[in-house]
Amino acid sequence: MKSISKQRGLAAISWFIIIVIGVLFVTLLLRLIPIYIEGFSVYDSLDSMKQDRKIINYPVSAIKKSLLRRLNINSVYSVTPEDIYVTRKGGKTRIEVDYEKRENVVGNLDIIVRFRKEITVQ
Repeated sequence: MKSISKQRGLAAISWFIIIVIGVLFVTLLLRLIPIYIEGFSVYDSLDSMKQDRKIINYPVSAIKKSLLRRLNINSVYSVTPEDIYVTRKGGKTRIEVDYEKRENVVGNLDIIVRFRKEITVQ
């Protein structure tokens, strides 16, 4: 009869479960990192528009085109013109980007990440 103190370590099935969980987390990280890098590029493009003072005089369509050009330069293709909202009120222009990115992980398992950022230009 073996005593409990001599039984050390994990069984093979325990190691297998730990490895599968580790691979799942690494896969999720590898899928999420590019999505968040793209999201930060969207934020940077919006912040760069805040410094353009002439934007107040632009029509709404020109503001959307300008933002889409900035996003294309940063290789962001997930944002469409329907995801950009421009409102004007009291001499202020508010530009908002609200979009979601869907990425397939494995099989029918998807990750959905939603981004929302707004700026106000006076």
